[in-house]
Order: sequence, then structure tokens, then C-alpha cells
Amino acid sequence: MSRRPLVHQFTAVLAGRDAVGHHTLAVDDLLRDMGADTGIFAAHVHPEVRDRGRDFREHAAAPAPDLIIYQTSIGSPVGDYVMSRPEPLVLNYHNMTPAEFFDPWEPAVAAELDHGRRQLARLARRADHAIAVSQFNADELLALGMAPSSVSVSPVLFVPLWERSDSADWASGESAELSGDPGAPSPATMLFVGRLSPNKCQQDLVGVLAGVVALGVDARLVLVGGVSSSGFVDAVVGLAEGLGVSDRLVVAGSVSEAELVAAYEAADVFVSVSEHEGFCVPVVEALGFGVPVVAFGAAAVPETLAGAGLVVGGDGGEKSVGVVAEAVVRVLSDVGVREGLVSRGRVRARELGLESSTASMRRTLQPLLEGAR
Repeated sequence: MSRRPLVHQFTAVLAGRDAVGHHTLAVDDLLRDMGADTGIFAAHVHPEVRDRGRDFREHAAAPAPDLIIYQTSIGSPVGDYVMSRPEPLVLNYHNMTPAEFFDPWEPAVAAELDHGRRQLARLARRADHAIAVSQFNADELLALGMAPSSVSVSPVLFVPLWERSDSADWASGESAELSGDPGAPSPATMLFVGRLSPNKCQQDLVGVLAGVVALGVDARLVLVGGVSSSGFVDAVVGLAEGLGVSDRLVVAGSVSEAELVAAYEAADVFVSVSEHEGFCVPVVEALGFGVPVVAFGAAAVPETLAGAGLVVGGDGGEKSVGVVAEAVVRVLSDVGVREGLVSRGRVRARELGLESSTASMRRTLQPLLEGAR
């Protein structure tokens, strides 16, 4: 009987509430189910998952693994460490934001992103294999010189929010700000979930909101997510004031899981005008909650939607907030369009759910584990 291979995962940050953290923990569970012994090492381990991860600086004293998997999403000393190791290295690539998005807002962050991109190029030369969470990400690795035979595509692993076991407690976390006032006439709610960050272009969402209102629709925009740049947030709020829609803008910030559920359930349409996404889990969450999606066709978003949302522009074309606003109004006003999007969206959400994505990852990991044995 062959021995159990030892697989160590590395990541810059291990946290329980972000997409990379969820994915890392799910891959760990899958590896164990496939007969491997495992460990997770990170530069920062958040308290809620301290029982699952260790500081990467302790790794040198640990037993040598048969295989290393590096969850790659930002530049980090962890990347330099895994490149120094002799074991076979697999990159699981979640994408890195190009520095130019942050240049006008946070030059220091832009410099870190530049470092991360340079590190990624070195990692691509060192890696024996890579798993990209989208074809968009795979294409970046191929452009860095990785051979097509050494790059696989397998979606992000995450437990869908609508399937979490604590769903019975969700109602207690609702807030009027996110779910609306049930006793008052309700404007149509446009929702976007994601960090307030220049690459996600929340300023263009404010322009879309103004366009929707100008077309005669009573609407509001709810932005859920933490902050990547305070200067950028100030600019978004200032733009809303300049366009006369500040009273229709809710900047909710980071919220609890219960509040996030309330936001999805109250949304009439999920709108994304982001220009750089490596996968975009919130789009899938919206589909699973039966929220129709309107999105600018940039980066991995069209691939993630796969026809389940109304994609506007993209393919290098110029973004028009007016065209996106017209698409939003169409979804809000045309019952047939809306029902079609909701129906296709639920199907796509199941396709990207934990069961099917785990099966895909299992097929990808199997030959790598066999090689490790």
C-alpha cells in the first residue's frame, strides 16, 4: 500500500471570510479526502482560522512535503519562500490587480502590486504546474511562458452563501439600510458586492445610478465591501453628490454574513462595471439568490457568467455608463428578460457550486497527487 503524500499549501493571508481563504480551506479538506496529509502556512493567519493554519516562518522546521501548492493572489514573502524550496510547486492562481488601477490613488499600494506582478513572473518560471480559477487567469500564465500542458483551469471552491448551514439565523441580521424599509415605497435596489477599489470602478456605478434615475426609475445603489483606498471612496461619494444622487447611495462597508444575505435578498439587480476580476464570487452569489446580473464584459466576468447575465460592452470596447444604465432599466422593466436571467442564473450558480467545482478540482489534483506519491 502506498504511503499518504504530504501536501503543504501556502497563502499570503489565511482568513475565513474572503474568497481565497475559503478556497484554501476547501482544497485542504479535499486533499485529505483524497488520502493526503496536509498543512496550511501563511504570512498572516486570522484568529477565526488559527486552528487550520500556521505561520510560514515555522515551515522550515516542519517535515518536508511531497508537494507544495501556493495560493497566488498578491505579492508576498511567502512567494519568495516557496520559490526557494526544492519540492514540486503548483500555483493556484487567483489573479493580481494591475498596478495602474492604484497609481492615481495609492502609489504605495501600486508599488506593492508591481512587486507582486514581478514575483508572479518568477513563480511561473519556477512552477511545475498551475491551476487557474478561470481561463482569463490561465491566459496570463501562458503569456508568462508556462506551457499549455502545465496549466489547468478549475473554478474557485466556496460554500455558496445561500446553502450555509446557519441560514435559519439570517433573518436576525437584517438591517433597514441594506434591506430597505418595508413600510415605505421601495426604490429599485442596485447592488454591488466587492471591495471599494479602483479596479472595481464603483465611481462608474454611481454614474449608472444617475443614468437609471434620469430614465425615470426610482432607484438606489448599495455598495457592500471593505475599503482598499479611502481617497477612492471619498471620490465616489463626492461624485454622487455632484450628480445629485448622494441620497440614493448606501456605502455599507464590510458587513456580517447575515447582513450580506439581507442585501442579496433585497436586491432587484446586481450590477458590475469592474474592469479587473479573476473570477468574481459575488456574481455567482447573486445568481444563486435569483438576482439578475448586468455586467460590463471585462476580464473574467463574462466567463464566470457564461450567458447567465446581461453582459454589456467589453472585448476592449469603451465602457458607457449610459448603455449600462439602459440595460439595468431593461432588466427592471421587462418581466421576460428578468425571468430569463433569473432562470439561467440559478443554473449557472449550480454549475459553479461546491459540488461541481470540487469534482473539477479533484480531477485536477489527482495526477498531481499520484506524482507526489
